[in-house]
Amino acid sequence: MDIKTTFWFFDRIKEDNLCLLYNGNFSDEITTKFIELSEYNITNIDRLSKMKKKVSFLMAECFQNIVRHGEALENKVEVAPNEGFFLTKNWQDIYYITSGNIIENKKIDNVKSQLEKVNSLDKEELKVLYRQVLENQEFTEKGGAGLGLIEMARKSGQKLQYLFQDYNDNFSLFYNQILLKSDQETVDISDSELELSESISFHKKMVDENILIIHKGDFSQDSIFPVLQIIEENLQKEKKDSVSKKKVFHILVELLQNISHHCLKEGSKKEGIFMIGEYDEYFVINTGNLIRNEDIANLKEQIDFLNNLNGKELKDYYLSKLRERNLPTNGGAGIGLIDIARRLISPINYSVHKIDDKKSFLSINVIA
Repeated sequence: MDIKTTFWFFDRIKEDNLCLLYNGNFSDEITTKFIELSEYNITNIDRLSKMKKKVSFLMAECFQNIVRHGEALENKVEVAPNEGFFLTKNWQDIYYITSGNIIENKKIDNVKSQLEKVNSLDKEELKVLYRQVLENQEFTEKGGAGLGLIEMARKSGQKLQYLFQDYNDNFSLFYNQILLKSDQETVDISDSELELSESISFHKKMVDENILIIHKGDFSQDSIFPVLQIIEENLQKEKKDSVSKKKVFHILVELLQNISHHCLKEGSKKEGIFMIGEYDEYFVINTGNLIRNEDIANLKEQIDFLNNLNGKELKDYYLSKLRERNLPTNGGAGIGLIDIARRLISPINYSVHKIDDKKSFLSINVIA
């Protein structure tokens, strides 16, 4: 995962209140944490509060769809079971929910007919179809619409966007996107709509660079807690020793706290972005946030100073700062940054992308 990837994503989702992307294994615990994070975001935006139940319901339906397809592929050797892609983002008064999963090619015609059926019906017709399917379980197998797809269309009030992309001779990637508006009567999404193709490009970028999760949003303590739990859940599934996983988690927490404490605050939010990926037997962690231009020189001095210390020197420097019981205000490095540096297998990599005369975008890249 390249350090430039951080700004690549940030630049494309910088207007979002929340953007969360996930590429990997799904479980009930992860589903719950994704929903919790979205509910936190909605609760803190007054105009979106009435969408809370609908968003949670639609997210759960998308997760169930991914898990169902994964379970159906458990005995297939050509693909990894239970792997999928999920994206949720909030832009102004619109919520986007995108899912992607592997599907057998022989099932595509049936799923496509279900989607076309759902998209051809209005609100009342969908209600009638839902009752029919509920009363007759055979309807789905005969090419009708499944309950999940019907409910997605009913709850969102929008046509379902979808695409089947070739994976190999026997399988395809099935992408499905839902749009939910806070006010169905007044909000026009025609000029602001996130194209499904853009969501797919995000997924491709994540696959190409082995990225597991990306989160852009408010990095206050309450909002990052569900994300940390998602990552902790994933780390437990990794075939790496427990000491290594604890180290990675500790470094990530320190980096996120660094964003929370030092990023440029705009309005009431402390916005930033982080991503975690894999590189051979190691994890790669990228973070990014806005920083005042006047703070850049001091930051570079701090990181360069740490990068020039060897392992013993870092340890001694860390212990000396602990004894001081306070963070330096002029020169030197903060204790959190020192703690990160002494746990890494390589120096802290960083870059600064100037935004305007007042602020820049700081990217940090570490391998743990």
